[in-house]
Order: sequence, then C-alpha cells, then structure tokens
Amino acid sequence: MAMRQSHYELAFEAYLSRRGTPCVVVEDVKHLAKPKTGAKIFDYIVYPPGETACIVDVKGRKSTRKSEKSDCRQKTWVTRADVEGLQAWQRVFGRDYLAMFVFAYWLAEDSQSSEETGGGAEPRTFAYAGRHYSFWLVPVAEYSMHQKRLSKSWDTVSIPREVFRSISRRLESSWPAAPC
Repeated sequence: MAMRQSHYELAFEAYLSRRGTPCVVVEDVKHLAKPKTGAKIFDYIVYPPGETACIVDVKGRKSTRKSEKSDCRQKTWVTRADVEGLQAWQRVFGRDYLAMFVFAYWLAEDSQSSEETGGGAEPRTFAYAGRHYSFWLVPVAEYSMHQKRLSKSWDTVSIPREVFRSISRRLESSWPAAPC
C-alpha cells in the first residue's frame, strides 16, 4: 500500500470507514492507470450504499471560520487539470459513475466536538487525529459549468461562493451510511 501524506485524504478515508462506505484508494493503482488516459489521477472510487458509484478527487482546504454559524466553504478553487482529469475519467468510466469533488475543509478554529449534534442527528463535523473536518460534495459537471479562471500562472479556476453554496452538499446528507 502506498503512503498517503494528506491528512485530508486520511480523514476522508476514516470518515468513510466509520460509515461503512466501501471505497478503492486509487493511489495504490495509479501507476497502472495514468498511462492509459494521460489524465490527472483522481483519489478514490467510492461506493455509497444504494447510490451511484463515484469517482472522487479530494480537495483539502483549511478553514479558519470563527463560529458554527459561519460558512467554512470560502475556498472553492481547483486546478484546471483537476476538472479536466475528472471529466476524462468520467468518460472512461461512463454513466454508471459520477465524477465528484469532495472538498474536505479542516475547521482549524472549530471547538465543536464531533459528537455534538443537537438532537441525535449525525455529527456535522468529523474529528480525526485532533482535527475537525466538514466534507462537501460537488459534481464536476456542475463545477465546470460555473468555473472562472482564478490564476493564469497557477492554472487554477474557482466558482463564486454563492454558486458553490448552491451546488455543494454535505457529504453526510448526500451519501447514506451503510446499515449496520
């Protein structure tokens, strides 16, 4: 197994494991895949129970929101290669898979416990290795419709925060947990 350094990806894997959601870590096989398409490799194939399988690229972002009422979804940028790579893989995998970004926000100043839910609902943040995360799904097809160049030199794109808020969905409310 390859060693992944991103705490965002490790937190995402732990989150999926806790929910009983099967996934394939593409890092372990990417040396076999990239030569076939030339496209940037994604991070996971996720199989949410009862849902369409997803090709996932995790985008880790640090959020310094000050309170639970503030929105962590401030940073919405990705590289153009991220978008084009997921679109290419969507064509390879076909309609039986959905290409998705998972924005994993590390809530750097969040003091909320991952177990605090207010009324027995599922936690709105996930604690992993002393950090709190919030996971948001964005279909690459929707992202690409709204993207605008952010930086020519870095070849990055982003979408306006208002649009991002309207097309992103909390992971826990989008993918059901496996029945245990």
